[in-house]
Amino acid sequence: MTWSLFYRFDNEVPTDFHELRQFGRSLWSANGKTKTMGRTMVTEFASPQAAKDALAQRNREIEAQGYRRVRQGTHDPDRLDFPLLTAEIREGARRAFQAIRAAHPDETIRLFALGSDDGAMTIVHAVSHLALGAPGEMDDESEVWCFAEWPHTEGGEFLDIAYRMILACHRSDLPCNVEFDVLYAGLFEACIAAMEQLDREGFFGAGDVREEVVLLCQSEGTEDMEGSIGRLNTPRVVRRLERWIKLCE
Repeated sequence: MTWSLFYRFDNEVPTDFHELRQFGRSLWSANGKTKTMGRTMVTEFASPQAAKDALAQRNREIEAQGYRRVRQGTHDPDRLDFPLLTAEIREGARRAFQAIRAAHPDETIRLFALGSDDGAMTIVHAVSHLALGAPGEMDDESEVWCFAEWPHTEGGEFLDIAYRMILACHRSDLPCNVEFDVLYAGLFEACIAAMEQLDREGFFGAGDVREEVVLLCQSEGTEDMEGSIGRLNTPRVVRRLERWIKLCE
């Protein structure tokens, strides 16, 4: 299956998408605003070559409408390229977090999160300026450990490429043989690995600054995925979470 993805941009922020996938004699297309499923259509042709020719023609037409082709390759309905998904999530999260930092220059961002829903249909992010502080300083630490309560979520458009990748597994008009359990586990591992890679680059700071940072990967904003707290955070942060869990028991 051949895959092409296009975006229209406003000051380098993607606003609208066009997506094409050709498989056999079929040409599948979707278009709409970023962060949405968009409108879809499937056109059947007399032969695979005719569908391939139509794909090339549609590529040219979409680019003529002011869209920029950002990805082109193949899509295997029997597997999802999780290393590529990890890279797309990493770069999308980088730009999303940078957009929030730029939008709130007077705030020190200490809490960063990536996650999804129980159906593995979304990729969401959030940040907060809350400070972990000393034990007992906060009346309710749930604000720290549940990113659904965090205030800043700008920049979700930058995660749209990764969103398109997982969305293909949920569309009824596209062939996909990836088992849900494989998709679910692979998506969250990709989110955790993306955060680990950013952390190794120093994106979240170093030294005393890094000690104040909390990184989360959660399902529906509350469930710690695959031991992500321990993998992504300093021992101090892990001890604080364990303390909070005991207080809640």
